[in-house]
Amino acid sequence: MKMIVGVSETFSAAHSIPGHWKCGKVHGHNFKVEVEVEGEVKNGMVIDFYDLKKILREIIEKFDHELLNKYIENPTSENICTEIFNELRKRGLNVVRVRVSESPDKWAEIRSH
Repeated sequence: MKMIVGVSETFSAAHSIPGHWKCGKVHGHNFKVEVEVEGEVKNGMVIDFYDLKKILREIIEKFDHELLNKYIENPTSENICTEIFNELRKRGLNVVRVRVSESPDKWAEIRSH
């Protein structure tokens, strides 16, 4: 049986959006990242939550307390989300959703279904 499982993590970072009238100034957010993966349930699990969180932490640790423009040319929530999605896929995970929130009322989300 296939099932979807998910985890979330947070990181704090600064960024500026090139050419944006307001967000072109360096400012920061406490980002929340939510990840869902799909797979067959084997031995009672799709993937150990510990392992999934470890993988996500490894991907986002470079962003924590950094200027995101060092890593992503135009670090919008959409581009941060895409970067994390692609990194998870490179690690062989069947990612079905990644959501990056820069505040509780603003987010970008990729769904692969």
